[in-house]
Parts: sequence; C-alpha cells; structure tokens
Amino acid sequence: MKVDRFITGAIQVNTYLAYDEKTGVGFIVDPGAYCPELTAKAKGAGVDIKYIILTHGHGDHIGGVEGHLRDFPYAKIVACADEAEMLADAGHNLSREVCGRPVSLSADIWVHDGDTLKVGDIDLTFIHTPGHTEGGMCIYTKGYLFSGDTLFRLSVGRTDFYGGDYNALITSIKEKIFPLPDETIVFPGHMGFTKLEDEKKGNPFV
Repeated sequence: MKVDRFITGAIQVNTYLAYDEKTGVGFIVDPGAYCPELTAKAKGAGVDIKYIILTHGHGDHIGGVEGHLRDFPYAKIVACADEAEMLADAGHNLSREVCGRPVSLSADIWVHDGDTLKVGDIDLTFIHTPGHTEGGMCIYTKGYLFSGDTLFRLSVGRTDFYGGDYNALITSIKEKIFPLPDETIVFPGHMGFTKLEDEKKGNPFV
C-alpha cells in the first residue's frame, strides 16, 4: 500500500491518499478541505478512487468531501453507522465554525465494528473506537492504522465536544487498538506518524 499525506483545512488535518500500487485502486481518508494537490497526485498516478472513508464526522475531517466527489464522482462515502447523527447535523459536527459553512453528509456505506472492505488487494478492517465521538472509528490493514482523532503521537483525541467520553476513549484505545501488533504504523488525524509500540510504552494518557 502506498500512502501520501496532505495537510488540509484550517485545523491542519492529515488527509490521506492510499492505494494499492499493484491494481491502482485507492481511497481517501478524512478530506478536511478540498485539496487539488491530492487530486493531481491521484490522477497523475492513475489511481482509481473507489472510496472516501471518514474516521469521524467533525467538520475539520469532512469539509473536502463534496469537492473531491466532484473530482471522483463514483467514489462511495464510508463511515461508521454510529456517526450518522454527527455527519448529518452541522451543529454537532461544528462545520460552521471550522469550514465557514454548514456541512451535512450521509454515507453510501455504513459500517460496524469488525466489518471489512477490499480495496484492490488491500483488506481494510473497521474498528469502532468511541470516545472522541460516538461513532469514531479506526481503519486497520496489516501494518498500518488510520487512527483519526482517537490516538495521536503521545496523545489522544479531545473528549469535550458533543458525543465525547474520555473513559470510552481510553477503553477504545486499550481494548481495540493496543491489541494490534507492536510494529503497526499509526497514521493519525493530526500531527506526525507514530508506531503502536511507542504508544503502548510512552503515551502518558493511556
């Protein structure tokens, strides 16, 4: 799997372009704002974008969905079923404050904990990790984890927004993420990459 990071939006979200180099089939994770560089990279590499996957519904992670759907009109939006309310409600998802306009979305594919999706030869597993939001999720494929705003490098996501729950967040990390292999590379929603082994040993919040 090839992964490229683009920093998008006012709050500097890590938006990811990921694709199977063998088949050329790919997906976008958390387009915080429309990113023409991402589109140019995908089209230049001949990537067939099949999905736009949202780790959660906050405005800083969804502001670029509509723009990228114009570039990739056949892409399907994927989100956790428990995040339906957040995605649909501009008040709850804070899109007015973050994006300067209300954003209301619905997914084409609603997933649940443990559901899988094949993208080219890449097998994705969706892990429901409530805490930052009720329907927050992480995306796992062998060796890699897109953690959204659940887990950061030596930090964790905020829980003082609508639907946040600190105890649920810590439980999600300990019970859903930490059992994954130590060598897993973590691609978070903000800030730099990390390795799961380092978070197990040194994250002061867990």
